[in-house]
Amino acid sequence: MAKKGKLYLSLYTHISNRKINSMNPIIQMLTEQNISQEKINELFQALTDNPLMAMGLIQQLGIPPEKLQAMMGLVMTQPELIKEAVEELGLDFSKVEAAKATLKSAL
Repeated sequence: MAKKGKLYLSLYTHISNRKINSMNPIIQMLTEQNISQEKINELFQALTDNPLMAMGLIQQLGIPPEKLQAMMGLVMTQPELIKEAVEELGLDFSKVEAAKATLKSAL
């Protein structure tokens, strides 16, 4: 029985650390700035629902300007990273596409 408990603990630890040890550079940068997993999820949820709201949330996170600039440069040069992060966090990327289309039609 003890082996089974250790296996569950090991599996739980692996799953819990998976998001913290993300391969996505955007999530990594946010984690390095001590942004909680909850705030990261909130940010990407806002991004899928309302990209303008997400920009307001980013400003509230207190990320130093040079780090924020590096992150925005990464997003500009590799926009597919947003899709990867959204999918990694288990969110619906189709909402991002719909929001983008809405923004384009408004301009």
